[in-house]
Amino acid sequence: MKKEKGIAMLRRMAQTRYFTVLEGIVVGITAGLVTVLFRAALSQEDSWLKAGLTYCKANPAMIPVWLLVLLAAAGLVTLLLRWEPLISGSGIPQVEGELQGNIQTVWWKVLLAKLAGGMVAIGSGLALGREGPSIQLGAMTGKGVSRISGRITEERLLLTCGASAGLAAAFNAPLAGVLFS
Repeated sequence: MKKEKGIAMLRRMAQTRYFTVLEGIVVGITAGLVTVLFRAALSQEDSWLKAGLTYCKANPAMIPVWLLVLLAAAGLVTLLLRWEPLISGSGIPQVEGELQGNIQTVWWKVLLAKLAGGMVAIGSGLALGREGPSIQLGAMTGKGVSRISGRITEERLLLTCGASAGLAAAFNAPLAGVLFS
């Protein structure tokens, strides 16, 4: 009787491990896609930025219009920061705080606000990197998968998987993601 219970418990543990591995794969793919889409949008915005600057250089009368566009971008980023303050900076300290249990975020708000804020800020020419935001986007994707699947006990693990996938996609270096986690 005890032997049968022990075997049943081992089977449940093995199934849980396989399910966690599958969730990690889903998080890695999803976080990678989010990061790649973020990078693609930033590349497109970079070409628009260069075209806009070239046009303003050729037509100096348009410089005040360009300044108004930049002011509008700053206003939009300010509104996003008021809506979700945890999108400020690179996002890496927020992910560390989340993993340590010091910060509790609403994953979808951070994901949406970081995507929009990062695209507006970086797209308007601010000297910001895409790596930190990619890590936070990946981590929030991992948290989202955890919450949607109802697997709260694996949330930290999936957060780490997402952050690593975001880093790997940002640098196009899979081993960097493994070392990061």
